[in-house]
Amino acid sequence: GKLQADPLRSSCILTNRATVISVSACFPCRDVRLRILEHYRWSVIQKYQAVTKGLTVDDLMTFVTGLKSELYTEGLVQGNFTSTESKEFLQYFIDKLQFQPLSAEVPVLFRVVELPQKHHFCKVKSLNKGDANSEVTVYFQSGLKNLREHALMELLVMHMEEPCFDFLRTKETLGYQVYPTCRNTSGMLGFSVTVETQASKFSTELVDAKIEEFLVSFGARLSALSEDAFRTQVTALIKLKECEDAHLGEEVDRNWFEVVTQQYIFKRLDKEIETLKQFSRLELVSWFLEHRNSSSRKLSVHVVGFGVEENDPPEPSAICSPESIVNPPSSAYGEVSELTFLMASSPLLQDATLISDIRAFTSSIPLHPYYKILS
Repeated sequence: GKLQADPLRSSCILTNRATVISVSACFPCRDVRLRILEHYRWSVIQKYQAVTKGLTVDDLMTFVTGLKSELYTEGLVQGNFTSTESKEFLQYFIDKLQFQPLSAEVPVLFRVVELPQKHHFCKVKSLNKGDANSEVTVYFQSGLKNLREHALMELLVMHMEEPCFDFLRTKETLGYQVYPTCRNTSGMLGFSVTVETQASKFSTELVDAKIEEFLVSFGARLSALSEDAFRTQVTALIKLKECEDAHLGEEVDRNWFEVVTQQYIFKRLDKEIETLKQFSRLELVSWFLEHRNSSSRKLSVHVVGFGVEENDPPEPSAICSPESIVNPPSSAYGEVSELTFLMASSPLLQDATLISDIRAFTSSIPLHPYYKILS
């Protein structure tokens, strides 16, 4: 069995390793942030390590048998099919798979922790050895809210996009990727500002401080917003939501999200449009300020690249020599291992609380129940 498993296991290891590299290169802060927020979430590193611990064909077959023994089936049929045809299609799958129903309901989302009412930060070294790319995400947690607050958050982020780019990209030239985002983390509402930079030019702690400067300036800008400018943005967001789908796949994707999250609000866009029409400028300003007071739940996540601004030694020059040919350098990504947590290296984050052990931190704070934004 082991000889047969080796090619499969090797393929899984390579695939997971590629995933680790891809996630750590493209979305490094996302993986760390969700490890903190979502209870019992497995990181890409944990998945990789599980695959490398000697899986066999017997392990795989045991898993497949167990997976097929109890299932819950749900589907989406969209297009020129009758209700009868759709039910027959689902029944065909049920008959072929031959399984028993689940003995207990299985949640499709995570439970999310409630961040303390204080600024916390988690700073880790990049897994990509020698890579200068760093990323900083500053996240604000709103809480378990409803559809109205979600629409309000989307409007806030839309107002934030242009000034965020102007301040952090054009003025401060911190990096090419600079953006705010509305966050729905397993039903937990929030927003974040992300900057991708390079350790050869800026430290992550400086970037974090610049994001704070931007948020201060944006608060002043938002408070001075005219009624006409506010209405213009509301109208723009409504038109965006009213825009016809370019193809059937766009509507399918929206509806499939409702199915896999078991929310089933297939008219969500219509509900959001009606809600947007009711907002006032003062509501928007008040909503932003709620996230900027002394009791706000703020989390900074830093994934630190390799460079002089992070006090890393300069890379040795790649000189071709007989020794380098005999002993070629190892992969730039090195061995995939546990995260390396870093301390604050400047006074810029002296008032924030450091997270150096994710499991210890999350086990000491409240955990919200499962939640969906349904109304």
